[in-house]
Amino acid sequence: MKIGQKSGFTLIEVVVAMAILGISLILVIELFSGGLRLGRASEEYTQASHYAQMKLEEIAMTRQIEEGSEEGEFDSTYRWQVETKKVEILPLEGSTDYTPPADLFQVQVRIIWKSGRQEKTTTIETFKTVKPESDESKNS
Repeated sequence: MKIGQKSGFTLIEVVVAMAILGISLILVIELFSGGLRLGRASEEYTQASHYAQMKLEEIAMTRQIEEGSEEGEFDSTYRWQVETKKVEILPLEGSTDYTPPADLFQVQVRIIWKSGRQEKTTTIETFKTVKPESDESKNS
């Protein structure tokens, strides 16, 4: 460095430093917004799972169950659909005189909600055994 010469940053060095800072800030902001989006999605799926579990517990408390479909709403955002199918325990080929002590039903609970512009869904499935009506009327 010569006497009388001033040291400092050139214009190009300042522009490059500002560009790096700007890109870094954009990336950090994008990471935060992505985290918020994932947090919201997690909250929605947790709420949907909670509603599905509530519906399954409600079905578990009923004494009788029938094949078919039902649907309804929990609130303005979440709605539910329940599909119930009877499952044959015994093989279809060959007839037997044996009747099982209970009927087996497959219960599928689907929760649907609107998230932004998309419609999202989650499904929980279980099985429920029910005494046939003829057995209950004999015991009463």
